[in-house]
Amino acid sequence: MELDRTITPSGKGHDQYHAQVTRRRKNRQGIIENPLAYLTDEELQHDVYIFWMNCLSAVDQEELLRAARVAQNARSYDEVARSEDPTAGYHLPVQLSEDEKKALIAEKDALFSQRKMFTVILAVSLAAFLQGFVQSSINGASLYAAEFGLPNVTSTKPDSTTSDGDSSPQLDDWKLGATNASPFFFAALLGCWLSLPLNDLIGRRGAIAVAACLIFASSLGSAWCSTWQALLCVRIVNGIGMGLKACSTPILAAETAVGFWRGSFILAWQLWVAFGIMVGFAFNLIFYTANDAKRSLQLILGAPFVPSTFLMIALWFCPESPRYYMRQRTSSYDPQKAYNILLRLRKTKLQALRDTYLVYKSIQLEEYSDSNLEDSTDDVPRGLVTRLKSYLIQYKELFIQRRLRNALISSSIVSLAQQLCGMNILAFYSGTLFSGLLKNSNDAFMPMVYSLGIGAVNFIFGLPAIRTIDTLGRRKWLVMTLPIMCLLMMAAALSTLTVGQNARVGLIAFFIFLFAAVYSPGMGPIPFTLASESFPLSHREAGCAFAITTNLLFAGLIQMFFPSNSIYARLHNGGSLGLFSGLNLLAFVLVFLFVEETKRRSLEDLDLVFAVRKRDFVRHQVARYLPWFFRRYVLGRDEDKPSLYVDLIWNGPRTTTATHVGSPDGDGDVEMAEGLRRRSGNGGGDGDGDGERGIPIVSGWNGFAPSSNGSYAGEENVSPSFLRRPSALVVLPDYLSARSSEDSNNSAHR
Repeated sequence: MELDRTITPSGKGHDQYHAQVTRRRKNRQGIIENPLAYLTDEELQHDVYIFWMNCLSAVDQEELLRAARVAQNARSYDEVARSEDPTAGYHLPVQLSEDEKKALIAEKDALFSQRKMFTVILAVSLAAFLQGFVQSSINGASLYAAEFGLPNVTSTKPDSTTSDGDSSPQLDDWKLGATNASPFFFAALLGCWLSLPLNDLIGRRGAIAVAACLIFASSLGSAWCSTWQALLCVRIVNGIGMGLKACSTPILAAETAVGFWRGSFILAWQLWVAFGIMVGFAFNLIFYTANDAKRSLQLILGAPFVPSTFLMIALWFCPESPRYYMRQRTSSYDPQKAYNILLRLRKTKLQALRDTYLVYKSIQLEEYSDSNLEDSTDDVPRGLVTRLKSYLIQYKELFIQRRLRNALISSSIVSLAQQLCGMNILAFYSGTLFSGLLKNSNDAFMPMVYSLGIGAVNFIFGLPAIRTIDTLGRRKWLVMTLPIMCLLMMAAALSTLTVGQNARVGLIAFFIFLFAAVYSPGMGPIPFTLASESFPLSHREAGCAFAITTNLLFAGLIQMFFPSNSIYARLHNGGSLGLFSGLNLLAFVLVFLFVEETKRRSLEDLDLVFAVRKRDFVRHQVARYLPWFFRRYVLGRDEDKPSLYVDLIWNGPRTTTATHVGSPDGDGDVEMAEGLRRRSGNGGGDGDGDGERGIPIVSGWNGFAPSSNGSYAGEENVSPSFLRRPSALVVLPDYLSARSSEDSNNSAHR
């Protein structure tokens, strides 16, 4: 559909729209703003009419306009909903019903207020459970390597961890590594990349269904494999399904959830992966009691077909992602279907219409660049060659566009850090690790017991992150837990020097369990959360596929090399654990310097977060945040935390004047920056050499009273970076104002 641009009589409309488009790619001042920021009420009415006529003619136009006004003035209507004054907002164009007020409050304050999301949560949880169950199956099967033709695996031999024993890697070590790594390699090299065309053609739900079928078939096939070569081939099919599912499932969760609690919904992926690992280890123990090694191995390898069956059933009832139908210039574009899904998922019609229109407007800004601003009639890609070309262009743009490149750097760093922290060594080879420690390769029972303990700790300690991943934030969880993980892994490494086998095993198990407990709410859920939410809709599958490919590729390398020459057989337990301790410290430094916060933002708002230059983000962390941290927590000075961003959606100014910064960025737009930061206690310049000029600004949340000529009083004095308000709003008590914006102060940075 062609973009309908509304131009104000003053001629500012085009420039302001152009500035918003540019800011989505190069946000030099760190401004976070509403996509409807520059529309007057007349322009909003006209734009809503065009959208209604072309896309949502089945709904009532007045209800759509009503929802659009709420979307444009999110903070104002949030304050009205929270006010105990029954006359609050009486002069606004939209009068909220009691049910709508409760729904608006609940979606921001209550974790699971959208109870209609149950079917999505169930499908996501089953997909994650299947992922963890498969990992446990691989782990348990490694203890029966001799049953598929690999009797000489070094890491399962008695005394394999002693330096004087014959611990040289054998050919069977490499064969076991290749067999275990094959699903992860092919998930990374084929499955993840196939998620882009499959998500494009059949949607997120369709791609997950294909993945479930592949894992179902490979699980049944692996149960009847008698050689490692056959098992390797079957696991290739399993890997393609894993890659498809690992990319598509978090995206489905991210695109259906409310932005305030998106992380908690995506967390279901990691939480139920951990639960799947735990249950998988429990079933490994049960299958061990078969007293027939061949039968036990068949049960361990074939068991994942059961959760894959339940996943296929759950997908029948699960709705498709509404954003899948909002992608303009694609064959799936159908806002009416998107609205019908949102109506099913949200509590009120107002919220469904609001989200549909807001996503539509955000995607207009996202998908229209400088080159096609004047001519937005790009054809939908059709034909195999054209589609392949468009997919390749998407991957290319991940590296050349700042907004996409920044998201790629952040998500890939966290994805890589998850593999290098050492947790997946425990998920994949805990049985092998404890078998070596116990020096008893003839009994798999105790290694399985320890593995079950790790799985249980990983699941139980992931529960605290259900709410805090959105309140505390993704970034803060990482910078708090990575140093502790480093210390705990080092303590486990030093424990290998303890004299006495029982004491040594007990200490190592203790520190490993603590490590798993700290890992679970931080590094566990956040890589897949960032991968699925950091990229715009136009490049979400491509960006997510690249980040998760990084994750799964290194998972495969760990699977390949841990039991072989490079890690376990040479470094043994102590050296291996010490290596991962150092990698945790490296991950902490990278996360602190390069990874942005994404909590409590809509998927579309994150365009503005990642459009800020990465070097500006690093400079802020080193030159402003670290000095503040030292002064605040070492010297005890009471100073406001510095912020890199200017939040005009939930944290706009309330006073009557402000300092304005002129910063031409090539398109004639004038941006706010340091004046606002100083007014909110954030001080400092941004290093761009921008000059200041004072401009009076009307109180950002009192709005404008209509004048006799139809314009708005004071409009000529309003900075173009401020929201235009269609009507006035009573200023509410300070305690209500503080409550509505308390989260936004930290929402885009720390």
